[in-house]
Amino acid sequence: MIRMSLFVRAADFVMVTRPVVLVSAWGFCALGFRSAVRVGLQLGIIESARQATLFDYCAILIFSLSVAAVFVINQIADIDVDRKNGGMPLIAGGIVSVKQAWGVAGICATVSILVPIFFGARLLAAAAFITLVVGYLYSFKPLRFSGRPIADFICNAAGYGIIAFGVGWIVAGKCISSSFFVLSFLPYLLMMSGGSISSTLPDMAGDKEVGKTTTAVVLGILPAHTLALSFLLAAAFIAFYVNDSAALLCALVPVPLYILLYFRRTRAVMEATYKIGGALCVAVACASMPLLLPLAVIVFVATRLYFRMRHGVSYPSLVPVRSDA
Repeated sequence: MIRMSLFVRAADFVMVTRPVVLVSAWGFCALGFRSAVRVGLQLGIIESARQATLFDYCAILIFSLSVAAVFVINQIADIDVDRKNGGMPLIAGGIVSVKQAWGVAGICATVSILVPIFFGARLLAAAAFITLVVGYLYSFKPLRFSGRPIADFICNAAGYGIIAFGVGWIVAGKCISSSFFVLSFLPYLLMMSGGSISSTLPDMAGDKEVGKTTTAVVLGILPAHTLALSFLLAAAFIAFYVNDSAALLCALVPVPLYILLYFRRTRAVMEATYKIGGALCVAVACASMPLLLPLAVIVFVATRLYFRMRHGVSYPSLVPVRSDA
């Protein structure tokens, strides 16, 4: 019984980092890796496609602990909002105390910085540190970008579309140069901007009730949704221009769902836009770093089992379910 209790508490502390959402950070790192190789081939810097090594996977997983720390502190900052929006948030629901959550965030943050420094990967350590700083500013006052229009999705998009994407670029062995900015990150930044806006639409009522003025709250559902769709279309245009087939695919496939929302303004369609788009990005990313696919499946299954057995809810899901976390 004692061992089982310890196992359950350990699972609580792991799940508070939202590992199933963390997979999307792995995906953007992998997309950055893929883009670095693609640009290297286009510019003649490398002669053949570079395959990811075990060290590359470890570097990305260690960096992603900084993102996990940000997920935890964001939940700490959003306790009131999470209670209004329902579901099964572990901190707002009292499963993990605020003190314990800070401890989990502290461990993740420390490992994400010190391990790269120990191995001489200072750029990765710097990326983890910047992620933590941006995440704190995103979550807490006085700036609290998550509750400010425009700043909310820009900050979120930069975390994935520039920092996480840039980590994959660094891991692939390329320096951050003009080719990175011109040929690589912009479509992904725009896609993440659209996805970030879309992810706030289902939570508008709860956000508005606690005074959180997100872009969606300020603009309203349809104007915010139109802005998100515009970002996706812009991403597709740029991806076509720079001949990035992966970005083009990820930008265009969710478009029919975005159009559907104009005719069926339901929570199911709202959530499908960014959930299916995000799942597609991860699937495309796994083509460049295939070991991420079994890791993602393990995370999905483990999360599903945890929430079903521990809390009696169905999470994660590509469509909304009652009591979705």
